[in-house]
Amino acid sequence: MNSRRRFLICFTGIDGSGKTTLSKELVASLNQKGVKCKYVYARLNPFMLKPFIILGEWIFLRRKNISHNYHDYSNTKKIAIKRHSFLSGLYQKILLFDYFIQIFFKVKLPLVFGKSIVCDRYVYDTVITDLSVDMNYSKDKALELINKLHHFFPEPDMTFLIDLPEEIAFHRKNDTPSLDYLKDRRELYLEIGEEYDMIFLDGLQTLEQLKQKIEQTVLQ
Repeated sequence: MNSRRRFLICFTGIDGSGKTTLSKELVASLNQKGVKCKYVYARLNPFMLKPFIILGEWIFLRRKNISHNYHDYSNTKKIAIKRHSFLSGLYQKILLFDYFIQIFFKVKLPLVFGKSIVCDRYVYDTVITDLSVDMNYSKDKALELINKLHHFFPEPDMTFLIDLPEEIAFHRKNDTPSLDYLKDRRELYLEIGEEYDMIFLDGLQTLEQLKQKIEQTVLQ
């Protein structure tokens, strides 16, 4: 890899797949080799959206807990979204605007100034995890939204999709709401990964095996 050319590399996949560990390992390895880059967590971190989330949960999801009963929580949320189309549309617009501001400062602006970035999660994770399942997006609608976002957000030079069985990922991360939460998202991750020619990684391999494969791919 030409250390003078700025680049954007992303890691995506279901919770518990190892995105954070592998992205940080790659940053450390590249910097050690003289290829300067920085780590960025680039999934939506609600800021402007936070009051709307709190209000929505208080109005529509009282006595519903995503960790205690994921299906009940998810179904109630989907019904509320379907019944209140204006509010759900407003929610999506605020979410995307909130995300746009974050990506502008975290990713787009540093790239403009020649900085190289390795993203732990990115547009794909925000669309799949924060929007598609709850809003009942089809694969085509999710792809359409991602394509639109690529007009505003930089498209990665390289994206690694880490895939592994939901049962393994669930036991790796103790804050994942439920096994079904991962199942609802994994299929869409795989479909989106195929569409964007992402580099698939077997999350069942050891950390050293994955690090070696990633580093070889990036440095080629």
